Amino acid sequence: MGKGKKKDKKKGASAEKEEPMPALDTLSISEASTSRETSAPPEAVAPIPETPKEPVKAPEKEDDDEGGLGLGKRRNKPRKKKSQVAGQHPPAATGPAPAALSPTDAVTAPAPPTAWGAGRGRGQQPQSPPGYQQAGPPVIQQAGPSGYQQAGPPGYRQAGPQAVGPFAPPGFQPGYPGFEQPGRPRQPGPARLPSPQPAAAPTFPGLPAQSRQPALPSPSGFPRMSEPRGRGVGRGQAPMARPQAPGAGPSQPTPSAAQRAPAPSQQQLVAAGDRFRIPHKIPGNGVRYISTKLITNYLPMTIKPLKVHRYDVSFKPDRPKKMIPLAFKIAKQKNFPNHVIAFDQMKNCYALQPLPNVPQVDRLNIPVEFLDNNGKTMNFEVSFKATGIVDLSTIMNYMKTGGTSLNPPTEAIQCVDVILRQGTLESYIKAGRQFFKRPTNPINLGDGLEMWTGLFQSAIFTSSAFVNIDVAHKGFPKQQPLIDAVVKDFRLDPYNPIKTQRGRGVENFQLFVKGLRVMATVGGDTTKKGQKREFICNELVDPPNKLKFIMTDPNGKQIEMTVADYFLKIKNIRLRYPNQNCMSVGPRDRNIYYPLELLEVSYGQAQNKQLNDMQLSTMVKEAATPPNERKRKIEEVISDMNYSRNPDFKHFGLEIGQNFVQVDAKVLTPPVLDVGGNPVRPSRGAWQANRLLKPEALSSWGLIAIELDVHASNGQQILNLMRNVGGELGMSVSEPQVPMYNVHMRDLQNVLENFSRKARFLIIIVPTRGRDYYHKVKQMAEIHVGILTQCIKEATASRRMNPQTVRNILLKVNSKLMGINQALDKQSIPRCIAEGGVMVVGADVTHPSPDQTSVPSIAAVTASIDPKCFIYNIQLSIQTPKKEMIVEFEDMMVEHLRVYAKTQGGYPRKIYVFRDGVSEGQFAQVMNSELQAVHKAYQRLNGPQRKPEVLFLLVQKRHHTRFFNPDSRKAAYNVEPGTVVDTHIVHARELDFYLVSHQAIKGTARPTRYHAVCNDGRIPDDEVEQLTFYLCHLYSRCMRSVSYPTPTYYAHLACLRARSLTHGEKFNNEDLEQNPRRLKVLDRMLEFSRMFFV
Repeated sequence: MGKGKKKDKKKGASAEKEEPMPALDTLSISEASTSRETSAPPEAVAPIPETPKEPVKAPEKEDDDEGGLGLGKRRNKPRKKKSQVAGQHPPAATGPAPAALSPTDAVTAPAPPTAWGAGRGRGQQPQSPPGYQQAGPPVIQQAGPSGYQQAGPPGYRQAGPQAVGPFAPPGFQPGYPGFEQPGRPRQPGPARLPSPQPAAAPTFPGLPAQSRQPALPSPSGFPRMSEPRGRGVGRGQAPMARPQAPGAGPSQPTPSAAQRAPAPSQQQLVAAGDRFRIPHKIPGNGVRYISTKLITNYLPMTIKPLKVHRYDVSFKPDRPKKMIPLAFKIAKQKNFPNHVIAFDQMKNCYALQPLPNVPQVDRLNIPVEFLDNNGKTMNFEVSFKATGIVDLSTIMNYMKTGGTSLNPPTEAIQCVDVILRQGTLESYIKAGRQFFKRPTNPINLGDGLEMWTGLFQSAIFTSSAFVNIDVAHKGFPKQQPLIDAVVKDFRLDPYNPIKTQRGRGVENFQLFVKGLRVMATVGGDTTKKGQKREFICNELVDPPNKLKFIMTDPNGKQIEMTVADYFLKIKNIRLRYPNQNCMSVGPRDRNIYYPLELLEVSYGQAQNKQLNDMQLSTMVKEAATPPNERKRKIEEVISDMNYSRNPDFKHFGLEIGQNFVQVDAKVLTPPVLDVGGNPVRPSRGAWQANRLLKPEALSSWGLIAIELDVHASNGQQILNLMRNVGGELGMSVSEPQVPMYNVHMRDLQNVLENFSRKARFLIIIVPTRGRDYYHKVKQMAEIHVGILTQCIKEATASRRMNPQTVRNILLKVNSKLMGINQALDKQSIPRCIAEGGVMVVGADVTHPSPDQTSVPSIAAVTASIDPKCFIYNIQLSIQTPKKEMIVEFEDMMVEHLRVYAKTQGGYPRKIYVFRDGVSEGQFAQVMNSELQAVHKAYQRLNGPQRKPEVLFLLVQKRHHTRFFNPDSRKAAYNVEPGTVVDTHIVHARELDFYLVSHQAIKGTARPTRYHAVCNDGRIPDDEVEQLTFYLCHLYSRCMRSVSYPTPTYYAHLACLRARSLTHGEKFNNEDLEQNPRRLKVLDRMLEFSRMFFV
């Protein structure tokens, strides 16, 4: 409505959007404590060495009226400058590296690869340690033996062991000049040159300054230098150090979070001299599989080596955004009518022929004028500037040579992606890389949303060029009067203020309108001739018959009136719902308010809000289609898009086929599992076990029903089923403590404290009406009291309680009691872990939805602490939103290593990391940050001369690759669990593969993609694929293989548990930026169980 000095405005209830309740019982964190797992044989682990005491240098401190009612003018306020947060660095300058670099900006960076001589392990040449930092003057590349790029000026001999660090292999063959290994005879080699005086470490432009602590040479993605290896030699044995008592010895301090510099970007790392290398895959032929062929949703594409002119396009004004494409189209018709131009709808365009009169220094300004939907004249100035030429032949060279994933031809790929959007997609609504159109009969998702269908497309370049096509689904707000949404979608009374009503519809509506774009009838004219203006909703305010403002009449007199009186007296409109709330819209300082009945939800707005449980359930039900149905929908999209006959594609030299690509695949043999009785082999990703491998007795336990009586909670049946099914599984389930029913939430903590004195485990039935009860239960039990819990939803307890449900519950209970449900049989243990001394690590970061501004990101790292890789320890950290790199990775790994050493009697020799949630553009950042953190953590506890064998795999689920059976008889079925595709559509030279490890219960199975950025042990590709597949069978919560490895799945569960433990807590992002917070539960919890989070 009107704008002016508002009186008696009530602050709208701002409800933070809650996370949906997870499938009950996901959990949280861990500290060092005693484990009941027996120690491994002495040869299985590396003994704990002394940590050398080294002096550490202290780090240095471093104006139109938009009110709809024409009430006054906009007050322009000067924009406040954001102060720079301490610890943050200004944007780094880009450009070529200067000849000389300032020593004050020293940064730890990996050195160029070094050829170490042939014939070392599996027929490949080990390379120098990643992260290697050479002391000496600024880096000057010098040719050396075996293509070695030596740091230093011409004639420079590399400094001795002090500069190199402890990573050279004993008995190495001479691979670069002048290297000396401490304690070993000097090997004959090329003539050595004089050594210069030590100098400050070199710096690399574009990288932020790091801590001034002495940098340990830290490995990255290089194959590690180790003892000679081969199939007859144990892989990855680290040099032994003097034994030491577990946990003894000081560890090297690390800089605080405030002293850490921001992680460098992918471009900065690549620009810093190509310091990172992703290892090539090692072909293997020792794993059994069945060959097959599959169809994938890729279309073949050919490109020509054309040079494309690129232009920067700017618009004044740059809003409204929806008018930008029209302004560009008019400018093109006006000045470049005969040119074919590909425009990205934002600020970049491409043309084969240079656009006339467009300069490279100045800009060509083109004024355009057109009428908007209200018949109002709109004026834009569209300006063009030439920004260079994109050479598409760089893509062809990249595919031909198998270029590194760290440095793809990004500009050329972006150009091709923009070209692919031309034509039909220009009329679609864009949401990221997905494009949507409203179907004729959209599915109602509830709470104001409807489901639109669309497509995803992306150019893929491996050894060949493809276009990945897939169907997409997304929820869009319905275009309707906002008052209709109140009544029809949220079932609220339009005659009474929403904020005075009760029920979930009130909260859901307020979440729905937050940030919603609406069309307002300017001046209240609701006819077709009335002008409309778009606003963004802020919050509900008082009803129009109570909300008052000050307006100035034509005579200059100030009058106080209500919004309802204004519309009645000034606009001659009597409101139908004068008691309903008004909506605050537009800039908050403008005080613009409209009655809900005069607002309409805008058409086609793609939102990034999280769907609620009901919407998500409906979406999955409608979108999850069998493979043959999904394939048919994709084929319809391809037909509608007319890829093969698009004139814009042909103009830019793109030829796209109409038929799916066929790929070679292999199906791995599933592992044999030890389940306590006869070993079982899964069939189609599932198995049935009558007993558990290591059942733990459920004694000293109790049952609590929150605000439910014995009948509503079905408590007696639950107790009977648990005893019967537990006996079948080999679990001894004793009589519980006296069950308690109708426990009020306000009394729960006292009840838990009383139980904790006589019981160690509680089954808790959580009522449906308590939306945040689950979170409160976990907070009380794990942060305040310290007792293990297993929650059961009321709906499950009352309507779905049967032997199979109880069996699934007991699988989790046994894991929480530190029992073992299943393990790989000795005949199925992959060779890379059969030698022992292995820690399997999973890592993940979960982020809040864009509308959750006060909710942080959660980082979780899990690590196995037993020889069977079934029992895991977890570490959690709370960090600033949207930060994908795990800031506390090094410290979290230190804690994991200590717990492993305490339970196994020594530190692991091998660390296999599965890192979830990293995009291809972040590979170098992971290698620079997290991969080095693994090595630094190990060296903090073992000394700088120790180095584990690290396998670091990036796990990617957010992609649109799907596989289909070409046989029409199997078209309706998903591909077999264990299906691997590691050729043609993946990187030609790097260890990169797709794996379908599970049997999808509904819909089309999504394969998981794995990409190795470090393989120190030079494990063959087929063994890595087998290891990954087998780890998917060790998930404790079901007797099925899951879609990605267990450690990564547990990291995801741990993140969900952290959400529960921090539910309702507010965080300051600036504080988290400086000091990420570790999340811990009570030590009493960890004394009971490390697996409390499953």
